[in-house]
Amino acid sequence: MGTDDIFKNRKGMRRKRKESNIARKPYRYLIICEGVKTEPNYFRGIKQRVDVKYREYIDVFDRIEIDIDGTGRNTQDLVNYAIKKRSLSDIPYGHTWVIFDKDEFTDEQFNNAIKQAIDNDIKVGWSNESIELWFLLHFEFMNTAINRHQYIEKLNEHFKRLGINKGKYKKNMNNIFEILMNEGSISNAIYWSKKLVENYKCGSVFPESKMNPCTVVYELVEELLKYLK
Repeated sequence: MGTDDIFKNRKGMRRKRKESNIARKPYRYLIICEGVKTEPNYFRGIKQRVDVKYREYIDVFDRIEIDIDGTGRNTQDLVNYAIKKRSLSDIPYGHTWVIFDKDEFTDEQFNNAIKQAIDNDIKVGWSNESIELWFLLHFEFMNTAINRHQYIEKLNEHFKRLGINKGKYKKNMNNIFEILMNEGSISNAIYWSKKLVENYKCGSVFPESKMNPCTVVYELVEELLKYLK
């Protein structure tokens, strides 16, 4: 084998290794959010911490990549958007998530969206009624069904008690992740979220629309936080 052949062979091996790594990018996340700012801002807080930790990594294939998109879409429209965006990516995502709330959507719309996502290998971080339940669980356990406006009232009480943002929780806060991490307890939020799920599924399986209050946002948060350990 001549020098040129050796060089071509090595170049081909490097190309195959690169293509193989791209094809199996396990640490690449696509997170599609129903909200334009509230949910994206929360997950961008996690992303910022992950980016800081992994920016020194020389090999790009070892870095954690988190793409976050706040769409203003909801339920099945959101899932359809996620399917399309994932399919158009040049580099495959290892994990695709959609984040949305029950809010005032019908039980059928909510349940169908979750099923459609799961059928298309997309994970769902749903909340019933809203993402504010996940935020509230950083401060207290809540197992009584209340509406999303009442969640905000309760968050205001905790913000006032702790002297956060002049005692006012506001949607679209840029630093909501840092506030919850520093002033609340994310370990309690995860524990209490799991407790809610277990309570509903103890003895029988409820459709997600009937699990109120409940949130499984913790599943994505727990998965992302492991990269910070």
